[in-house]
Amino acid sequence: MEPPATESEWLIDAADPLLTDDKLARIADDGRPDRLAWNTFRTLALWEADRWVPPLLEVACGEDNRLSTLDWTAASVAPWGAGPDTPDVCDVVVDGPEAYVVVACSLVPSPPVEQAGAAAVAALDGSLHGGREAGLVVALPPGADEGAAGLLERATAVKLIDGSLAADMLAATGSVTWAYLARLALDLVEESDPDSGPVEQVHQLVTEIQALFPGIEI
Repeated sequence: MEPPATESEWLIDAADPLLTDDKLARIADDGRPDRLAWNTFRTLALWEADRWVPPLLEVACGEDNRLSTLDWTAASVAPWGAGPDTPDVCDVVVDGPEAYVVVACSLVPSPPVEQAGAAAVAALDGSLHGGREAGLVVALPPGADEGAAGLLERATAVKLIDGSLAADMLAATGSVTWAYLARLALDLVEESDPDSGPVEQVHQLVTEIQALFPGIEI
């Protein structure tokens, strides 16, 4: 299935030095998820990570997952932080004191397994620094929930150098939809001081997601 065409040209933190020419070229490509991944997670990162990472992990991986109760204070959020440059998946690294999570973002319901698998391996590689837990979350279009479990199962079946499977080494895996991420941002605004919260940024984000996926409920 072809990804929807984006109608939004909004870009949060457009002057950020991380937005090099090659990153801007990815963002300008309507077929790639990079613009939405950047806008979504840089908007969420306007709040402290311990406000939104635990509920995201609980929704994605289940309330009993091993990661959501860990320390997420001052965790960094880095789009393209895992390294692999893949056309259908844009990675976002949530790098915390006790865990390292890669969010593999896609505009298509079934991104190539190889690209999701690269994100799984990147999560494990990143977690080695500091001996932390590793997690993989995929962010998919609304309605892709049913296929997400199968995608994760195939993506984490990749064999590592020592012969073990990525699935056995990851502390948690799961999926969320872009609609949920929009609701999460709205919840953060509602819980914030109305005079100081980033209301406009969240409004722009929700507008972008609704434009990309018409008819979704947020």
